[in-house]
Amino acid sequence: MHHLDTQEIIRQLADLTSALTTEKDHIQLLDRIILGCMFLTNADGGTLYTVDEENDNELRFTILHNRSLGIHRKPQDMPTVEIYNAQKQASKLVVAQTFIQRETINIADAYSSEHYDFSGTRNFDKQLNYYSKSFLCVPLQDHEGEIIGVLQLINALNKEGQVITFPEDQQNLVESLAALAATVLTKRRLIDAQKELFESFIKLMGRAIDHKSPVTGKHCEQVPEIAMLLAEAVNESVKSKYADTQFDEQEMYELRIAAWLHDCGKITSPEYIIDKATKLQTMFDRIDLLKSRFREYKLQLQLDHFRKAQQLSPAEAELAEQELQSHCKALDEDIAFLSLSNTGSEFMADEDVERIKQIAKITWTDNDGQLRQLLTEDEAENLCIRKGTLLPSEIQIMRDHIKVTIDMLESLPYPKHLAQVPEIACNHHEHLDGSGYPRGLMGEQISLRARIMCIADIFEALTSPDRPYKKGMLLSHAMNIIGRMVEDNHLDANLFTVFVESGAYLEYAKRHMAPRQIDEIDLSKLPGLLNL
Repeated sequence: MHHLDTQEIIRQLADLTSALTTEKDHIQLLDRIILGCMFLTNADGGTLYTVDEENDNELRFTILHNRSLGIHRKPQDMPTVEIYNAQKQASKLVVAQTFIQRETINIADAYSSEHYDFSGTRNFDKQLNYYSKSFLCVPLQDHEGEIIGVLQLINALNKEGQVITFPEDQQNLVESLAALAATVLTKRRLIDAQKELFESFIKLMGRAIDHKSPVTGKHCEQVPEIAMLLAEAVNESVKSKYADTQFDEQEMYELRIAAWLHDCGKITSPEYIIDKATKLQTMFDRIDLLKSRFREYKLQLQLDHFRKAQQLSPAEAELAEQELQSHCKALDEDIAFLSLSNTGSEFMADEDVERIKQIAKITWTDNDGQLRQLLTEDEAENLCIRKGTLLPSEIQIMRDHIKVTIDMLESLPYPKHLAQVPEIACNHHEHLDGSGYPRGLMGEQISLRARIMCIADIFEALTSPDRPYKKGMLLSHAMNIIGRMVEDNHLDANLFTVFVESGAYLEYAKRHMAPRQIDEIDLSKLPGLLNL
């Protein structure tokens, strides 16, 4: 009979205990436990079955070893073991019965057993010229008393290599190691469940922000995708400044989490500012109020004209009519000009701003004796916005979302592997020349992964497909804007070059941009590229 002295047993158990803290891959750890069980019992074969996480009526092969057949692998595409059939009848397979009975089953000779179905085992033996005789099946129980798997050993061998029954003392030892395997499995499942919940909550927040306004589209969801594409391109680059940079799995995960959280502060941003598609928009676009007011003014001018015309000579009346028509034409031109200015699509020149101020001075007295203005002070202020649709105060409110993001993210207790999330997420509006916000960081004060976020954030915002009030920008236009930002020392030139030469930008574009947006780009004329 295979015999191990106490020192050998202690050494084997010590190795397994040490592996609990040193081995990061739980499958490798389970593999060592199975091999440890085989070593301690001198078993020829060992298999670990685990409950399928998507279907708890099935046991799937997780680890499979057989020394004499030379099988040492993690099974793939092997059929699962059904515990109960469609008629709720329990399977007679020994591994299924171990699961159902929740106790160890020790079989001396499978071929003479009448309680269990070994037909599959016999077919296996026949095909591979093997003889499966003694079996030891031990259930794995988690901390809540649920059976989460079954450890199965086959053919205990004595010193002469003959198959024997698994002795009781070895059964007790295997049961102890099975408890260790159950602990490993439970720990992994708890960690995975916690991680999945954590990620789901983060994505829930990101999607809530995206759904808050149709103007933002899927920004929070797609920035992480761009960031990961660029980070992978950095890992694969061989000629750039970052050729020696290799983000490991944990660093990539940290970047992905930071990317999902980079705009979490927008949950406090007022919708009326996020959705402000025109200069006069509040709950609705006030340009319609202006048009109505212009019509009222023109109607008042016509009424005043008809009243006075009765007291005028024909020649004077004709002249007054011409003046009225000229005045109305000028008003039509003014409202057309204001309608165009309202879109914020063009930069406002000084003369345009002065024209709006002059229109704002126009007043009249209506039939009720009330003094009326063509433009209110607020309307005039908004129409005089030189670029875009937001007032300086509204721009500051929008920028304040990053301060809220900082407050939110820096208040969280992070595990060590996520400690850099706030730095990566909160610096995506910083510029290398120090002109960014909110901290005004410069150069090396901005980490590489935060620089990746800067490019990802801008690229998504520029290339997003058609949204309400906004037509999707052409890819070439977006890339030229980013290139000019590189030339202005706002963005990292090496990263932008990797982004372009790796084709990461085009890969993302093909996935998410409208076909009409993807045009040809002459890379030789693209600003900001380095010669690698």
